[in-house]
Amino acid sequence: MGANPDPGALGTLKVGTGAHQCAYRRLRGDRGSAVVEAVLVIPVLMLLLLIVVQFALWSHAAQVAQLAASAGDRTARSVGGGPAQGVDRARSVLGGPGSDVISSNVTSEVLPGDLVEMTVTGKAESILPGLSFPVSAKLVGPIQEFRGSE
Repeated sequence: MGANPDPGALGTLKVGTGAHQCAYRRLRGDRGSAVVEAVLVIPVLMLLLLIVVQFALWSHAAQVAQLAASAGDRTARSVGGGPAQGVDRARSVLGGPGSDVISSNVTSEVLPGDLVEMTVTGKAESILPGLSFPVSAKLVGPIQEFRGSE
């Protein structure tokens, strides 16, 4: 009883047959899985791409609003300018090519102490339905004036 069993008593093992059948069954069972994975992964990747593009549009619109406020403030504060000219200049920047700011509003106000406040608000262009991304910029600066020698 303690002796090694006879190798012939265990039966004959055909090398490769079991492994080949198992691999065939596994491959046959995975048929179509790449299509299922693609159907699940591609929409997620497309959504991520749209989010990245939307962020870029929002960032660009914020830069345009800042540029419009800066140009309007510079015009409103300059000698010979004024709040009305500053608003016109800011609106011309917002209406220019490449501006992604929609529903924009520009206001200019003269504050005590000879300061001009220029405010630009609007919304970024949206490619995601139902969402709006607000942008705004505000600048305050002193009115420039020429003072002769006293």
